[in-house]
Amino acid sequence: MILLTSFLVLTVQQVVNGEISKHCYTYPKVIAEDLVRTINESPEPTWKASTYGFKELDLNLLASTKLGVEMDDLQTFSATEIEKLKKEAQKPHYVEDDLPENFSWAKTNRTTCPINTIRDQSNCGSCWAVATASVFSDRYCIKTEGNFTTPFSHQHLLGCTHRSCNCNGGYMMTVFNKLLTDGTVTGGEYESDQGCQQYSIRPCGPFIHNMPCERRTARTPLCKQKRCNNDWYEHKEEPKTYKISSHTWTSAYYNDYEVRKQIYNHGPVVAIFWVYADFMLYKSGIYERRAGYRPLGGHAVKIVGWGVENYKKYWHVANSWGKYWGENGYFRIRRGTNECAIERNIGFMTPQIDKSS
Repeated sequence: MILLTSFLVLTVQQVVNGEISKHCYTYPKVIAEDLVRTINESPEPTWKASTYGFKELDLNLLASTKLGVEMDDLQTFSATEIEKLKKEAQKPHYVEDDLPENFSWAKTNRTTCPINTIRDQSNCGSCWAVATASVFSDRYCIKTEGNFTTPFSHQHLLGCTHRSCNCNGGYMMTVFNKLLTDGTVTGGEYESDQGCQQYSIRPCGPFIHNMPCERRTARTPLCKQKRCNNDWYEHKEEPKTYKISSHTWTSAYYNDYEVRKQIYNHGPVVAIFWVYADFMLYKSGIYERRAGYRPLGGHAVKIVGWGVENYKKYWHVANSWGKYWGENGYFRIRRGTNECAIERNIGFMTPQIDKSS
């Protein structure tokens, strides 16, 4: 593995664009062509990179607008928990053959639910809200056998979860508990005609054909509770909120069978992982870290399935950087090696369904 040691810590960053930064370090700008060349010419390449029109990568800006998970509330396992996971992994799973070698909710004909919709967080560190709303939408639709297809609002989760959760980042346990206690409203993408509260931050940036952003970092939208911002919606205020009855965080660190079974039977799951500079330029293939000295931050995504290609196992994952990034908005990442800690914290929830749904 080739590691670019140029991503060294330079200074302690106190303020970025007038806001206190959640990152402790500043990173030098990186020549995109040099990084792409390093990745694409690496020995035994499993994936390809693209410059996406970048000349230089402003890693500080990308970290603050494309990531956003505060990892410290989920990342640590106790010694007892690790031992339990090891013992569980050592048990024979004779029924593992009941799961297909390749499966993805984004490609299956098992459902009419719009699971293959790729969301775009734009220049806001809202991945924690986007991934959660997307997984909740998919699981709710699947549980109603395709009868409820309206998406749930990442706008509402972004603005109303907690003052510590915003465009500067958020906590996964906090947003999951929000769904458990208060619930959320419906709502789709920017300028969508779906649901009550549509996303108010316009897609922009290098992954949207270099569409200029109005601000360097988007402002967190104000909490509107159940008031709707979609003029096409049948209600001015959402008549109810939608909740989950339970949620669970688990690990595929030593064995991924139970996670794959959960995906296959009930729908996509949330995963969080460390992002390095090279991931920003991912275009296709099975991602393994090839460059980057230090992680830029934590990121939340939606795992929709898994597969095997050329004897390499992978997770099939929906990102939230728009459909022009990666494999039409998706990426594949190596499975079974805890690549960038993606198998360490995996979350899923059980939707609370009422008769009207």
